[in-house]
Amino acid sequence: MDAQSRNNAKQALSSLKMEIASELGYNYNNITDKIESNAPQNTLIGHAKNVLAGEQVGGQMSKKLVEMGEQMLIDNYNKDK
Repeated sequence: MDAQSRNNAKQALSSLKMEIASELGYNYNNITDKIESNAPQNTLIGHAKNVLAGEQVGGQMSKKLVEMGEQMLIDNYNKDK
């Protein structure tokens, strides 16, 4: 994979992360590339909720990527018939 393709893939994943974070009611910090909850930051509760937010967003990203891959396989299969 060339550098341009890697950059495009990174941007696509960041966009997906932002979209899912927004859908779940979390904030995506572009500077730190992290998901943040609405809890007060730099507190124990804030850190714990940020971890939970990251897990939820990551899980949804994985689910969405698998769905996209499955759809591509189905489309390719149907195209070849």
